[in-house]
Amino acid sequence: MSKLNIELCPETGICSIRKADGTKVDLMPDEVDGVRSASGNATALKTAIGEADEKFAASLTAEELAELSGALK
Repeated sequence: MSKLNIELCPETGICSIRKADGTKVDLMPDEVDGVRSASGNATALKTAIGEADEKFAASLTAEELAELSGALK
């Protein structure tokens, strides 16, 4: 079951990630590229997302990071 709602705009490249509790982060295209580059590495993923929102990145679980990594390949 999906724990995150991940929406990637094909026109702008902006990605919105919303957790089940309603917290949300928007990633700019360069930040999305950083997340893609960090795919499979939980620490690198948190760092890449943390550039946009450190608190949101710190709240991500290992399961959510794995889901995010797979969704933005």
